[in-house]
Amino acid sequence: MQATTYRPATAHKYALTRDAYANHGIVRVPIPSDCLDWDVQLDFYDPPEFTNEVCDTDEAIFPDKIKFNEDNDKVNRISYYKPYKVDGGDPLNVRGRTGLKGRGTFPRWGPNHYAVTVVTRWYRAGTGKQVHIKTRPVVEVLLIKETTLEDKFFHLPSVHIDLEDPHKIQNKLFLKKYVIATHKKEGEYDSFNKLQELFTNTGATDLDKAFKSKTHLYRGYFDDIHNTDNAWMEVDVINVHFEPPLADKQLELGPNISEASWQKLDSKVFVRNNEAWLLKRTCQTLKAYNPYSGESLL
Repeated sequence: MQATTYRPATAHKYALTRDAYANHGIVRVPIPSDCLDWDVQLDFYDPPEFTNEVCDTDEAIFPDKIKFNEDNDKVNRISYYKPYKVDGGDPLNVRGRTGLKGRGTFPRWGPNHYAVTVVTRWYRAGTGKQVHIKTRPVVEVLLIKETTLEDKFFHLPSVHIDLEDPHKIQNKLFLKKYVIATHKKEGEYDSFNKLQELFTNTGATDLDKAFKSKTHLYRGYFDDIHNTDNAWMEVDVINVHFEPPLADKQLELGPNISEASWQKLDSKVFVRNNEAWLLKRTCQTLKAYNPYSGESLL
């Protein structure tokens, strides 16, 4: 099944957040809404530049030697959205100007691909029965906070990928980073050998079944506050729905996770950036009660 792509209503919203890099002493320059497109001439456009050189990456400091818009078997530089322009060796944001040059805090120049997993289960009251609002069942979503991130909001589990097909390994990425806390040695997680311990009486079968029944929600450009003129986020998003007994099991926190919480969508929850857009899409797909109904998709 091919993932569905939805074109954002506007080029940027969150990517124009001026204080996204304030802790680095960087402030974006404002851009008129009719000048975001690279095809619109903006003679005096000279935004500040920022590349976090302490970012955990093997990427070159300067992008001039990198071949963009292609997959070189090490890093996939092809955009999920469409081919992007390259100016003097610099890749240009596929959705236009952002008011900030450089790689920002991203590990890669150009598109940075992330696999996002929206894990859900039905909200059940103390009686064990599903709770409905306006005849629609209420869904719960698994949200997390990472120890390495500075923002204060919960967010959806996501993993940066350079080359792999997210559809083939998304369950492994989820297990390695968010479920399993024990490991053999630094950077090597014994995911599947430890599954039986985590899901007593359910084992890996129910988890594998849940991921095989995944629904593709979105694949394309993602409006993130850290996006820059030369580096931006693109996502491949799936919904994995847990049913009992899997839905009732406690998940262990991975080594970089500070909090994990099932949060019911009987009202809007505060998540970072425009992840509410993905929660709305999830509620629509599951035919669940949708607290975001009536809001435009960004």
